[in-house]
Amino acid sequence: MNGLPSPCNLCGGTSADLLITKDNFHVVRCKTCQLVFVSNPPDAAALAAQYSFETGYHNELADNPLSVAEHQQEAQENLRRLHRHRRHGTLLDVGCSTGLFLDAAHKAGWSVKGVEYSAETARISRQSYGFDVHTGTLGDANFRGEKFDVITLWDVLEHVPDPSQTLRDAHSHLADDGLLFIKTPNVVGWFPALSLRLALKLGYWGHPEPPGHLFQFSTHTLSRMLGVTGFDTVESRHGRIPLTYSFGNATSWLRSPKWAAYCALFVPLALVGPYFGAGDDIVLVARKTSQRV
Repeated sequence: MNGLPSPCNLCGGTSADLLITKDNFHVVRCKTCQLVFVSNPPDAAALAAQYSFETGYHNELADNPLSVAEHQQEAQENLRRLHRHRRHGTLLDVGCSTGLFLDAAHKAGWSVKGVEYSAETARISRQSYGFDVHTGTLGDANFRGEKFDVITLWDVLEHVPDPSQTLRDAHSHLADDGLLFIKTPNVVGWFPALSLRLALKLGYWGHPEPPGHLFQFSTHTLSRMLGVTGFDTVESRHGRIPLTYSFGNATSWLRSPKWAAYCALFVPLALVGPYFGAGDDIVLVARKTSQRV
């Protein structure tokens, strides 16, 4: 397809291949740089409405102890990822939700602040923990010139309408030699890439989730975007999105012969993909450089 409504966020290209249409949103791949994105994203008002308890966004973190416990475990795993590179300093968590990762980092000795787009989850973070959390985006946050040693974007960058600008904003808020941590789905992992080949026949591709996920990265496209926004990638690791998130629990795998066949084919690929550099989740760590494009 040609004549995209707006240029590719990475290379500025205006031509893309349609991968699939899901819930009336067109998921495309840029012909020039291979970035995958939604070519007809929701407008600002629809995007704001999407991230509210009324639409179900993270409301389980307000009243579901089991969900809170699961996210606390994830916060601890993210903390371990952080501590492989740095163990103390000032930290800004962008997309901090109800503050579970901020709490884990604070208990580990970090000085923490947050940014959260959802007013409801930002309020929980402030009321439950007393953290300094800006409601809005990183671009409109004002930290009075404060520079952070670390900025984290755990499962956030795929949601923002302008990831290149978000990375430029992160660059401006980082101290010299500061580190940026990004966790995001990997569109070229074995499960998403191979399931795409059957998507048109099945009428289903589980990996992209428009309009929540507006962009789908790979290590190649994300490293390139980091490079043009003033960062050097220092580590990339492949991981796995929880199977229950992608496939439901094991009892649901037999809900129909078609779904059972789908799970039998792709659950093993999701399981082993990370061991071969083909996981459906990636974590990139990048260091701020002195120059920014």
